[in-house]
Amino acid sequence: MQIERTAVVLRPRSAWEAMELGSALVRRNAGAVWKPWLALTLPVFALVNAFGWIFDHAWWALMAMWWLKPLFDRVVLHVLSRAVFGDVPGVRETLRAQLKWGLPRPMLDYLTWRRLGPARSLYLPVDLLEGGDAAQRRERRRVIGARASGHAAALTLVCMNFEVVLMLAPIVFVMMFVPPEFLPQTWAGAMQSLQAGFTPGMALAYNAMSWLATTLVEPFYVGAGFGLYLNRRTELEAWDVEIALRRMRARLQRLAGTVAIVVACIAFAPRVAHAQTNPRNAVHGTAGGGQQKLAPAQALEAATGPLQSQQQPLRDALVKLKDDPELHPRKQVTRWEPIHKDVPNNRRDWNFPSWLSALARGLGTFGQVIAWTIVAVIVALLAWWLVRAWPQWSSGGTPRRRASDIAIQDIEVPEALPDDIATAVRKLWSSGERRQAMALLYRAGVESMVARTQVLLVPGATEAECLRASQQLPGEEDRSRFRALVRAWQYTAYAHRLPEDVEFDGLVSGLASSFGWSR
Repeated sequence: MQIERTAVVLRPRSAWEAMELGSALVRRNAGAVWKPWLALTLPVFALVNAFGWIFDHAWWALMAMWWLKPLFDRVVLHVLSRAVFGDVPGVRETLRAQLKWGLPRPMLDYLTWRRLGPARSLYLPVDLLEGGDAAQRRERRRVIGARASGHAAALTLVCMNFEVVLMLAPIVFVMMFVPPEFLPQTWAGAMQSLQAGFTPGMALAYNAMSWLATTLVEPFYVGAGFGLYLNRRTELEAWDVEIALRRMRARLQRLAGTVAIVVACIAFAPRVAHAQTNPRNAVHGTAGGGQQKLAPAQALEAATGPLQSQQQPLRDALVKLKDDPELHPRKQVTRWEPIHKDVPNNRRDWNFPSWLSALARGLGTFGQVIAWTIVAVIVALLAWWLVRAWPQWSSGGTPRRRASDIAIQDIEVPEALPDDIATAVRKLWSSGERRQAMALLYRAGVESMVARTQVLLVPGATEAECLRASQQLPGEEDRSRFRALVRAWQYTAYAHRLPEDVEFDGLVSGLASSFGWSR
């Protein structure tokens, strides 16, 4: 393994930083990861769903795709194991590598008894990338997972929750467009369909959502586990130190020639200097040459000048070596310190009498008893409130109450309803006061529904609250007529769309029949 070719900075990281490093590798090589993933998983998805359609067991296809996840994880693992060294494989190379890998013994383990292992993302690189016999793999898994298996299990739980959310997101998105008054009926219909069993089309759609969720989440799951694996090997094998030493050796090899020349110059420097500083040659010159005489200082400078020029590269190399941040790491730390530091208190402690210490302990115990008593009272009140409120929640937020339980408040009492509601409403409609007729009809319908169901509606209750309360009407026909009344009133109040005469007459007649109004 040529670790000096790594495209990432190898250093000891925390487990969360290591998982983020693996996720960053997946994002950086997104094309190299998802193209072979789709090329492999899409045909398998089509094949298993075709078998599920033929044999009328679509859930088998969903289970098969989930069970084959370790086989698909090899695609992401192959790409990341090459990309971390700067060699990003292509789609064909990645798919060809899957055929060369075949089904080794570790992969058979991950498809059988090790399939439900929570630390699969951490142990899969150990078994597939390192190899070895069963004993060696078991020992390597123990060493690698000593301080990272818990984080790998947490990663599995988080990614599983992400997949579930992505699978349910389209269903929740569709339910957002259902009107609130039709939401209970829609949900009840969905539950009935679920109990009756999915149709083949619904099962195929659900399998497709599951495959899309896996396609989005699984590469990041494998990448985060691969980041944990790299971090553990960096900690155990000191990859960062080895890379620093290798780089230092390369720099020293580049300076080897210069160092050899400098050493040779130093070895021969004394004899050359002695020959040049000969007093007879330096001061008087040669006997027959008639050369100009040199002063002693000039002769010394002329002798030592070449030596100093040859020693300069060595000095520069030593200075660079001294300033190398990998050999002499430095860190600047800034911290705040108070200007006026606390002066140690040298006063002697007070020795209180024993009775006073006992009194203080007694007061402290009494205070604890009072505090715990208050907490117990609060918990008891909360439990009492939950018991009282449980019927409200179990009945959909519309509790049944007796008339004696309702306190009379100082509110403005509206005008009483006429004795013959149907006649009064039709009279307002025929006189042209159609909005007032709809308001009176809606008010009479709500009060009749409340009287029939004995529910409590707060002043200013919305149409949705009235619809939820009307679910306690005994007959389906009565509930349907009340829903039609609420819908007609909403069109009148908010859209200024009045019903036709025939529709209005049918609405009044139906409500009068349901609630016993005089006609």
